[in-house]
Amino acid sequence: MNRHGAVRTITNAASYTGVTTKLILPTTINPVNGYVDWYLGIGDASIEAGISYSYLGFKVFLGASYGGTSTYYNSQVVSSLAKGQTVDLKLTYDHSTRQATLYLNGAALPWTDHKDVGNASKALGTYNKVKMIHGVEDQGASSYSQASFSQTQLRTDTAGANYTPWTSSLSTTQKVAVGSGDPTSANKFSVINFAPLITKLDPA
Repeated sequence: MNRHGAVRTITNAASYTGVTTKLILPTTINPVNGYVDWYLGIGDASIEAGISYSYLGFKVFLGASYGGTSTYYNSQVVSSLAKGQTVDLKLTYDHSTRQATLYLNGAALPWTDHKDVGNASKALGTYNKVKMIHGVEDQGASSYSQASFSQTQLRTDTAGANYTPWTSSLSTTQKVAVGSGDPTSANKFSVINFAPLITKLDPA
């Protein structure tokens, strides 16, 4: 099967300029002919950034898309990441400059630092919906033990001074198939908590 699915938690209101969270990486990850990932997003599918895991190891990525076309995409291996590690992630977007930044443990990486999102800005405003995702793309055999977002907060201003806790009352969580993925692509995710998002993944 062509499995490309996810558990997506997205805010109900377009009231935010970013999100910060602690990601507890799974202690056991088995990627087979594909990858699994845990990431944050701004807009429905405009900006996405976080961590993936495949046979290459852990990668950190930041990308933006508009009209089905990626404006840019960059994903590079970060060897300091390890299974079971707790990682601080923060994703912000400044509509005045059209720039997005992903911070990993308090610092932006060269390929995630103030990146112009190009045409993706056409789908975004100063304030936007924000999402958190646990995903998979493979042929059905990948799995991981519990992956957890915790202490997740929504940035509510443009200066980054004000944050509010992300609770389940602020968002909606769904299992979704992505792109041309099999309609059952997300069926093997177990959702342990909605907001912050906690899941595990079994083979199909």
